[in-house]
Amino acid sequence: MNKQEILKMGLSTNGKEKNSAIAISGFNVWINDVHILNNINLHIPNKKITCIIGPSGGGKSTLIRSINRINDEVPDMTIKGNIQFNGKPIYAPSIDVANLRTQIGMVFQKPCVFPKSIKENVLFGVQHLKKIDKHERLQLTEENLKAASLWKEVAHRLNDKASSLSLGQQQRLCIARTLAVKPQIILLDEPTSSLDPVSARAIENMMLELKEQYTIVFVTHNIQQAKRIADHLVFICEGKIIEQGAATKIFAKPSHPQTRAYLNDEFCEC
Repeated sequence: MNKQEILKMGLSTNGKEKNSAIAISGFNVWINDVHILNNINLHIPNKKITCIIGPSGGGKSTLIRSINRINDEVPDMTIKGNIQFNGKPIYAPSIDVANLRTQIGMVFQKPCVFPKSIKENVLFGVQHLKKIDKHERLQLTEENLKAASLWKEVAHRLNDKASSLSLGQQQRLCIARTLAVKPQIILLDEPTSSLDPVSARAIENMMLELKEQYTIVFVTHNIQQAKRIADHLVFICEGKIIEQGAATKIFAKPSHPQTRAYLNDEFCEC
């Protein structure tokens, strides 16, 4: 990239973030010979909600799964380019991937609760990072269930199996478990797609509260949902970023005809 392109992305010319939680430049992903992500240049602003939208199969999930290296185990995957977090390239050989994933948490499309109690699910990750006494266990459980807007619903049943919760409650429990390890960034890959509208709206409201403390990257197929919660919008199609910027500006007046077509008709010819 030239200097103008770098500055437009919100980066400094020495490659470090400038008001960005994540800075991505020239990032490509191939699986076998299929080019999944094509020259991605993107900055993710601090303590904002960045929504990534676009048609199915366009590379959205591959992109956010690359940000905390969940894709590392995908067979025959090749990457090229740079993703920086806190000014450091996350694909450098010296990076501790386990530690990276505590700082960049991930919540998936379907709730993934462990066959343990509600309380043990909240503490599952953090208790592997440090020793916690009985008092701290209770404190962490309450603190993170409150942050995930779940405490009032489950405070009286913390020893019940997590699987006894509704799907919407299970998804919020997964978010509480992610919050407990104190990440800086939360990645969410279509976290409401399998939920009813009431549960989905509860998670949206929670995200709006959490962005005061966390940087949030939220993949969604739901354009109305993106309108409700996005500060920053990224439209990706066939592995390329078509348009990115302030959500209010793009929704009001998209610059590219492909973006306009997708926002109006949920269809585009990329």
